[in-house]
Amino acid sequence: MAEPIDAARRSLLRAGAGVLALPVAGCLSDDGDEDSDTRPGEADSETIERGGTFTVGLPGALEAPNPLTAGSAPTDALLDLLYQPGVLIEPDGFEAMPWAFVDWSADDTGEGTTVSIDLRDDLEWTDGEAFTAEDVLFTYEYYAEHEPGRFRSTVDPIESVGEGNGADVELVLSEAIGSYEAEQLSVPLLPEHVWSDVDDPADHEPDEPVGLGPGRLTAGDPESGFEIALADDWPLTRQDWVEEHGLLIEGGPFLDAIELRPFGSTDALDRELAGGGIDAIHDAGFDPARADAIDDREGLGLVAGHDDGYDHYTMDVRTPPLDDQAFRQALGMAMDRDRWADIQRGYAIPGSVVVPPGFEHLRPETAAGEPVQQTPAEDPHPVLEVLGFRGTDGELDAGSIQEFLASGAVVDGGEGSYAGREYPGSLTGFGTTGQNEAAYDYELGEVRSDVLAEAGVEAELYADGQTVEELHGGPIELLAPPDEANPREAEFIGEYVRDLRRLGIPVEREIASEIEIADRAYLEAEFDLYPGQWSALSAHGAPTLYDLFHSDNAPADGSFGYNAAGYGLEGPSADEAIEAARGEPDADRRDELVREAAERIYLEAPTLVRSYRWSQWPVNTADFAGFLSGIPGVGSSNLRLQALTVHRR
Repeated sequence: MAEPIDAARRSLLRAGAGVLALPVAGCLSDDGDEDSDTRPGEADSETIERGGTFTVGLPGALEAPNPLTAGSAPTDALLDLLYQPGVLIEPDGFEAMPWAFVDWSADDTGEGTTVSIDLRDDLEWTDGEAFTAEDVLFTYEYYAEHEPGRFRSTVDPIESVGEGNGADVELVLSEAIGSYEAEQLSVPLLPEHVWSDVDDPADHEPDEPVGLGPGRLTAGDPESGFEIALADDWPLTRQDWVEEHGLLIEGGPFLDAIELRPFGSTDALDRELAGGGIDAIHDAGFDPARADAIDDREGLGLVAGHDDGYDHYTMDVRTPPLDDQAFRQALGMAMDRDRWADIQRGYAIPGSVVVPPGFEHLRPETAAGEPVQQTPAEDPHPVLEVLGFRGTDGELDAGSIQEFLASGAVVDGGEGSYAGREYPGSLTGFGTTGQNEAAYDYELGEVRSDVLAEAGVEAELYADGQTVEELHGGPIELLAPPDEANPREAEFIGEYVRDLRRLGIPVEREIASEIEIADRAYLEAEFDLYPGQWSALSAHGAPTLYDLFHSDNAPADGSFGYNAAGYGLEGPSADEAIEAARGEPDADRRDELVREAAERIYLEAPTLVRSYRWSQWPVNTADFAGFLSGIPGVGSSNLRLQALTVHRR
């Protein structure tokens, strides 16, 4: 498996990095009026002044501009300006729109899917060579041969690629994949005349990468940053659908260039933004503690958006007692998500399901016609509070959770009362979970654990007559970054460990770097519990669920996999639900199946979603306008689209 570690680092373990935002900013209009309803797509591109350089500050060094081995969200922002997919998932309604591919269709063969593709005939690579069908054929063959870790689940189903019967390219998939537009048609396209000479993509570090633009790297390096010159006449933004789109602007990009500059700290980023050295801060480097100062400073503003991911605590469900759904649910009931919002100065939305609120069409609440919590000021749906914190004003009600465990009950989707909270049943009607009673008989007994004794705990939890340490082979270890690397995360973890011990569960922190946590979770499968954060998830839902929660993608025998929990290998599983969603060609039905699978995963609890960011993007509004607002990844995964609409005032 190529590049497993770099793939794991791509969107991993930024929990608590301060990437949150103010609740007060609205959609910034072309005149900087936060209260205006003007959208960039309503602007007349003929009146926009072209030119200027827009500089984005990043929270750390970049990597080599190689789309097959990129390992960070900021590097992805660079690559998205250089390389393009066949189709574009537009950020408003999440439809697949023509991009390098002008037309496509899919046929279910009974054994798989055949996708016929027609290409644009007016595109050039940034070195002037024409974009042809041979490049597309080569791209898919190269991905299939090298299986880069970040695209493994996308390329695995590719059975063959060749010239089409009446189409430019025919892509044959070995299984039915209804979400093929968001998967196979969305990989970065590669120029054959460049990449055919690259034997090992892991060693490719181009000084002048060649892509379809609109960006062309003209200067810089990963340590100091890059300058990307932007095309002044780019065919992809002159399409009819772009002109008719309510959010995008026809005819972009309007800037001469974008600079991506890394900095060593959030303090440095804030100083540069305030002093005019940069014009925006990448989402991963924005500290909410500075939000008020940014909002109050003339010439700066915050562009509102949505999280396209979530932060989580994931468990290894292959080891006892973490293999028990009831035990995992109890760990969820001990997690004070409101406390995390307090630590983040109120700028986090308490979490529940593995779908961020910005993807409202995929949330379980939508199945019941109920509103989705979009801001911290709104209330969560009570059905999605069934695994929420048990306590008042931050004080854990350990007794109610201990009684839940002793009862042998499991929240399985059916109506009931659990740990003192009434539950009317699931929102989606997905059925019931794979486990409907606790796997162990739980009771409290004398304290035998040194961890609990030193913490002053008066009773220890026993499972089938054994202490957790005896059953598990030692205390449960929670991997955690060093305190100095993330003080807010350290504060939360300290309080969470304290509360788990109050339940009678011996838990210890094990300090590890982000890279060590990534390796142990996604490559070695050697952990009990770890914190992480996902970003840039798919608005189509099924690709993300397959990557993160299908047993196909569990690490095994040293092979890389995003399903670190090992969920679905034994016991409760969402495999069938995920396969049904991924294979469903009808978008509405697929969304319904994703909602059902997401609610099942929430209750089977291989991962505990702590929160969603309430994303806003700090920008220079004195000199620039045309910012896209109200979209997922507003200052991160969708910087590629911001580059097409932002312009000088």
